[in-house]
Amino acid sequence: MAESWCLPVKKGTAALLVVLLVVSNLLTYRVTRGLYRWKSYPPPSSHYNGNNTPKADYRKELAPFYEALDILTQRYIDEVSVEKLVEAAIKGMISILDSQSSYLDSRHWQMMMDQTKGSFSGIGVEISSIDGFITVIAPIRGTPGERAGLLPEDRIVEVDGQDIRGISTMEAVMLIRGPEGSKVSLKVLRGEEGKELAFVITRGNIMVPSVFHGMLDNRIGYIEIATFDDHTGEDFSIALMELENQGMAGLILDLRGNTGGLLSEAVKVGQALLPPGPIAYMVDRNGNRLETYISYGPAKPYPIVVLVNGTSASASEIIAGALQDTGTGVLVGTRTYGKATVQHLEKLTGNTGLRYTMAKYQTPAGRDIDGVGLEPDVTVELPEQYIHLHPLTVDLKPGDENTSVLFLQRALVTAGYTVTESGVFDAETEAAVRAFQAARGLPVTGVVRQETRKNLQEAAEAALKKMDSQKLKAIEILLEKMSQERK
Repeated sequence: MAESWCLPVKKGTAALLVVLLVVSNLLTYRVTRGLYRWKSYPPPSSHYNGNNTPKADYRKELAPFYEALDILTQRYIDEVSVEKLVEAAIKGMISILDSQSSYLDSRHWQMMMDQTKGSFSGIGVEISSIDGFITVIAPIRGTPGERAGLLPEDRIVEVDGQDIRGISTMEAVMLIRGPEGSKVSLKVLRGEEGKELAFVITRGNIMVPSVFHGMLDNRIGYIEIATFDDHTGEDFSIALMELENQGMAGLILDLRGNTGGLLSEAVKVGQALLPPGPIAYMVDRNGNRLETYISYGPAKPYPIVVLVNGTSASASEIIAGALQDTGTGVLVGTRTYGKATVQHLEKLTGNTGLRYTMAKYQTPAGRDIDGVGLEPDVTVELPEQYIHLHPLTVDLKPGDENTSVLFLQRALVTAGYTVTESGVFDAETEAAVRAFQAARGLPVTGVVRQETRKNLQEAAEAALKKMDSQKLKAIEILLEKMSQERK
């Protein structure tokens, strides 16, 4: 199957990195959303003969390697296989390249092939290796990782008792993923003070929807794309058609937190929204255009606003950049991540492979946004009190002390109640729960059970919507444009 992936890369200061990007893993979570070219490319012609063997002069350059290989296989004190030495040599070559290039052994190669199936067994969080720590970027909605209480910026330092500081994201994936129903123990450092927390999480089969939509007031349609997975293009087209059939007069496309995905699916989204013309160009290191992705239109008859932030990357930046360059959409939010390099997957002997950076993407106007990102047309920051709201999934009572209590307290604060976010179900928390239950006409028990959880979740989500200054600005812009079109 020929597919391309978008994967954010490390950038900026250490402080920024904590809130920036992922490798999201479709392994345990959603690993490598890089831009992968799955079609076969010929070997570099300068080093190979027609039979795919190195030329003589290239072998001369390799002479020290062959000599070392002979010495180590015959004289090293412990027996070591040629296969292991060659694999280590390839890893050594890759290690001097950029962070998106890597060697994939047979297990990792097979995992990469399995990614395209659309489901995986794991805990469901997006991770990246940041300053030597495997860092949680975001938990995926409705997954074991989110329910357990993992938060953005958590640094995972142990998996099942094994210290994982300094390992690669792919290595962490191999440790954390596992069969559905099995358990994995994590030790996490949280916050600047490095508070140590322990989690035991039951792995599950992760099915991740990527498109969410609905109709807001004033016939404004809303579509959020969480990632570009293998069904995103089709799901987006269905959502768009439903909204258009309902008489949509303006569209908000929410790409905040979308760290990339299958380029082919992003192109489908672009073709559904953009007028005839280029969506993006793929260029080599000399600036030569290797491929052009085209939309055939027609242009949409309604205005579009695109929401972006610092974790909008790769495929989402390609679509946002195309909408901005063509004047089809207005970008609202904060500067995007800035990842537009292309990785190629090349299969090697023994069911192994190489992943290496081979090109960049440019917007329709020829902009190179890698390491720069997209500047919104209208910059809007979210208020400090805007939080990531975790679902309330367990019953709680006075005296409980755990992460779920912290989620309860945050929900109460978001809903307008005064509570200290301590993670301890104390007298103050009980009083707030009783007040909420009374206000909602629920049995006033001070204990949080299903009905209270459901009502509090709804109240907190409603309050968050009022805090979403970026979305509110998008609505304001659309209303103004819709009004101008009616005149």
